[in-house]
This record gives sequence, structure tokens and C-alpha cells, in this order.
Amino acid sequence: MGRKEGLISANGVPDGHAHLVVLQGPGLGDFFFLNGEELVMGNDPFHADIVVRDIEVAPRHAAVRREPGSAAYVVRDLGTGKGTTLNGEPLHGSEARRLCDGDRISIGDSVLEFSQDDPVKAQFHEALDHLINRDYLTGLLAKKRFDEEFEHQLEAATIASKPLSTLMTDIDNLKKINDGHGHLLGEFVVGAVGRIIGELHEEEGRRATRFGGDEYQTILPGLAKGEAGIVAEEIRHRVEEYAFEHEGTLADPTLSLGIATYPEDGVTRNELTYAADKALYRAKRAGGNTVSE
Repeated sequence: MGRKEGLISANGVPDGHAHLVVLQGPGLGDFFFLNGEELVMGNDPFHADIVVRDIEVAPRHAAVRREPGSAAYVVRDLGTGKGTTLNGEPLHGSEARRLCDGDRISIGDSVLEFSQDDPVKAQFHEALDHLINRDYLTGLLAKKRFDEEFEHQLEAATIASKPLSTLMTDIDNLKKINDGHGHLLGEFVVGAVGRIIGELHEEEGRRATRFGGDEYQTILPGLAKGEAGIVAEEIRHRVEEYAFEHEGTLADPTLSLGIATYPEDGVTRNELTYAADKALYRAKRAGGNTVSE
């Protein structure tokens, strides 16, 4: 099951304003817009629509859906975990209990608050999520949040016996841009490259971060090395073809990218990051603007 569109947004509040926000637990601050479908809550990125990053939550733990022909939402337990409570009261069997603004759903060690028809609150929680979990320059995940997501995705890939690839990316000629046109243009380029990368990491559990300076790291759940290479080439090509212009000045950055894949290149986040970094430097030694495995 792929992640459905509209669950997490950075582009405004959708009609209805229904959302969940994690008030307690490992995913503190995680924010999910709800659409009109039934959405599974669980800790497995491959099988849940609302991914609750909590090892005490079952892969498919509970479900939230909007009643047909109504704006009302209901929640039910899926009977696969240690139970679900609504405002401290357990849900029994397959009963679906209606949600009201401010209701709190408890699964595992996490508490999620439901809110509806309050655009101010929705905008507040979205802004708070961005402040806590996003890099100010690129809009990508903050490094700490990315590392947590990497660990969670890797655990899910291990359980499901599926591949997971990571990319390490570096701007080849940022120093030349800084020296020739100033650091303001360089900063613009770093942000713009990050946003290009982010556009290719909005679905299917893909995540990206600014690793530091002008380096980026991404995770591609479910993708073997060859498939990750296609994504890497698309990133490289988009940056190569993009017209970087800031206050009338043009820049022409290119990227080097390295790929590492679980399990052949490593089984931990650090091992995979190290392997992808080594591949990145092979790409740079080859002259840059290329992808290396």
C-alpha cells in the first residue's frame, strides 16, 4: 500500500481541516492531514497510511475513516496490536467510534489528537511540525528527524525482507559559485537543489535531508540498487537542466551522487551511510556530475 496523497502537506490546509497530530510518543509533532478514505494507522511504512513511529504500535494497528456522505470521522481498532483507546476508553472488537474535535487516540506509547473544522489549529500544527522537523533552507527533513525515519524505515525493510537504498549527494562546484558570485547565491543554490531533491521524495515513504553544508542524503524504501540509480540519475539530470537564477545572476551547479543498498552494502544506518559516502567520492573522483554505486 503506497502512501496516499494529502496525508502530510506543506502547501496549505485542505477542505475539512481534519488532521491528527502526535502529542506523545517517539513521533512527537508528526502531523497528518486526513482525506475521505479509510486510513490505516501503524508502524509499517509499507502497509500503513499514517505511519506512527513507535515500536509498540502494530504494523496495522487501527483505522480512521470518514463516514460516507458525512464530514464525520470514526476510528476502530484492527485487532492486531495491544489495543486502541479513545479518550482513555478501550475500543472493543470492530466497533467504530465517532471522533470529535480534541479527541485523543492512544496506540502503543503514542497519543494522537484529532482535530476538525479548526483551520487556525491546523495551520498552527502544520507550522510547528515544519519548525521542529524541517530544514529552514531546503524544506527537507531536519537531520535528527531524518535519522529517526531512516532507522524506522530500515527496521521495516528488515522485517519485510525488502531492499532499501540511500543516496549521498554533493554539489560539485559550490566553492566556485561562492567565490565567483558570493555566498548569497551559493545559499540560494543549496536551497534550490534541496527543493528539487524534495520533489522526488514526496511519496512511497521516500525521505531526504540536508546532511550538512551542500550535502544531502535520501532514503528510498523498497528500491534495489538499479531502481535507486534511476532516481539518482533523475536528480542529477534535473539539477543539470535547471535554470538557477537569483537576483539576475545565473549559476550552473552539478551533482555527484553515491548509492548504497540494504542489505548488500550494510545492515545499519551508519554502514549504509558510509558505503554511500564512499560511492559519492568515487563519483567525484570520476569528474563529478555522475552517479556511482
